[in-house]
Amino acid sequence: MSDSGPVLRDIHLPSAGWWPLAPGWWLLLLVVIALAVGVAWWWRQRARWRPLQSILREIDAIEAAHASDRDDARVAEEASRVLRRVARRIDPAAAAQSGAIWRAFVHRYAPDAATRQALDTLMDIRFRAFPTLEVPALTTALRAWCRTALRAARARRFQKPAVMRNAATP
Repeated sequence: MSDSGPVLRDIHLPSAGWWPLAPGWWLLLLVVIALAVGVAWWWRQRARWRPLQSILREIDAIEAAHASDRDDARVAEEASRVLRRVARRIDPAAAAQSGAIWRAFVHRYAPDAATRQALDTLMDIRFRAFPTLEVPALTTALRAWCRTALRAARARRFQKPAVMRNAATP
């Protein structure tokens, strides 16, 4: 021993590796993953309803324009354009049809008889010289048709495709 006291050695801590993680880090990792999944689900739900919300705003704009100028021909033209645009999202080939095929397509997605009748009026009124429309009934029917058609298209998109059978197999 020396006069100045005992000889002390430096303290050497063991090397702290990053693996395995402490329980707090695992908990934080689980919280981050749960938040990421929740945000992705929320974003997907929001994206699913965005086209419908856009179309409903457009129908509201048609109603507002009619309230100011009372032009039934313009309402018929714009409502028909909205109807064709939604149809194009569902089936591009059907949106190009006219006559009985178009009417059958529109009736397929109409939720009730009142909607069918209002949309039939829309299809027939475009060819009249002085069209008169019941705009509130037409816009209500157009909203109902758009909701039903877009829901059906979304449901059809997520179904499993049917298995194609070969003509040669019995």
